[in-house]
Amino acid sequence: AIQNMRMLSTQPAASGSRAAGSSSGGAGSGGATVGVPAALTREKLKDVMAFNATLLERELKPIKEEMKRQRRAGRQPQANQSALMQLQSRISAQVQQKFGVSDEQVMAAVEKYGARNDPAFKDILQRIATTLNSTLA
Repeated sequence: AIQNMRMLSTQPAASGSRAAGSSSGGAGSGGATVGVPAALTREKLKDVMAFNATLLERELKPIKEEMKRQRRAGRQPQANQSALMQLQSRISAQVQQKFGVSDEQVMAAVEKYGARNDPAFKDILQRIATTLNSTLA
């Protein structure tokens, strides 16, 4: 989920973006193309992405604070990769529970609806990018 959101918020739509978006979910699906469920409309996708942004802001806050503490102590902060993987799993599970869609389906919907270039998604994508960059950069 975090990788997908980071890719979404930083990668401009280009000819290679479809391949990158599709491959991000390939590990769990055996490389098969993931379809977009009929219930995952453009408006529902906006809801899912806004939910993701809210979860990211809340879940990354303790990590962001720890990174600040490390900087103040004069150390080069490093995000705990294990904690990030657990965070990714928690966000994915919450999205699945609330909306009934997987990360792969969300990414397929992003491609289908052209969310990267859609002005209606700009604020959500910016919110995700800001959260990720301010925490993990």
